[in-house]
Amino acid sequence: MTNSYGLGTGLWGPPPEKAAEQFFSYSKEIDLDETLAQVDRVHAACRAVIPNAQSGVAYLKEIQEKADKGEPGSYIRLGDADGNVLFSSLGIYPDLARYNLAKISSIYFGNKDLMVDKLETFTRIVVEACEAADGIGAPERNSVEKSFSGYGETYDVRGKCGFRGVYNYFGQGYDLTRLSQASWTSTWVSRSLLPHYFTLLADRPHVGFITCYEELAGLMKARCNIGAVTEHLTPMQASIAHQTKRRRGLDGDIGHYPEVYEKICEEIAPPAPGTIYIVAAGILSKSYCTLIKQRGGIAIDVGSIADIWMNVKSRPGMEDKQVNEWSLVQPSEQGS
Repeated sequence: MTNSYGLGTGLWGPPPEKAAEQFFSYSKEIDLDETLAQVDRVHAACRAVIPNAQSGVAYLKEIQEKADKGEPGSYIRLGDADGNVLFSSLGIYPDLARYNLAKISSIYFGNKDLMVDKLETFTRIVVEACEAADGIGAPERNSVEKSFSGYGETYDVRGKCGFRGVYNYFGQGYDLTRLSQASWTSTWVSRSLLPHYFTLLADRPHVGFITCYEELAGLMKARCNIGAVTEHLTPMQASIAHQTKRRRGLDGDIGHYPEVYEKICEEIAPPAPGTIYIVAAGILSKSYCTLIKQRGGIAIDVGSIADIWMNVKSRPGMEDKQVNEWSLVQPSEQGS
């Protein structure tokens, strides 16, 4: 599969001809100026915009206060997967949208059709999570701006459309008063919190974990002197399982949705108001975070930070120094 534009042809799974053609039409119709205006409209609607450099300390303070007062909360992040769900739901450029969403679906679930077929469900999950959130991490303005340059063999169409898609959806025609309760910051807030997670969880009477790592809750309990832990285990994301040689290729549904998803949704039950939950479950983290808040807990969507704690380099941007500093295990202990 390739295209005559040379767009993304140096990467895995480049867009086919029609999707590449629609990408350029999309970039012309919703151009840089309009997209940045959408970013600014979203920022203006939120209760605060927190620079990434300040987000870790700001989140630490806010979440500590909520936990100490027994108040619920939800702190989520929007990445390119969420952005592509939102973009696809707009009903524009169908070949481009389907290409992006099928690729995301393969990466997350090992099933290229799942998110395409269940688009309405995944859109609802993402939008409801945003409307319930106290804090939203999302693609930064400069990342969106950079997505309008560098078109070529190494241009990641899926990723860049996801960056823009967040703002295409919320910044045009959406009732932004629904986001007025949330602060807005970088999607990298999860990494900005790295120096603070252990402090945040230290000596808590109870912490919940929703991740794919069965050892993580126990390791964190010992590291942070947590009184008790509750864990809900998910299947490992297909791409990470492939990368760490736990499976071969991206074909074959991992079984997270709907089977495990529905079970976890039923089981989520914070033992006390303000109980903190660490959530790392891909795009379905958004739904788990919403439910945790609705049931009185505080949800923190940490994403790939769970991989760092388990010494799994799951992302290209993960530096050895960062993983080594915050890992709770040695590589041989978790089989990577």
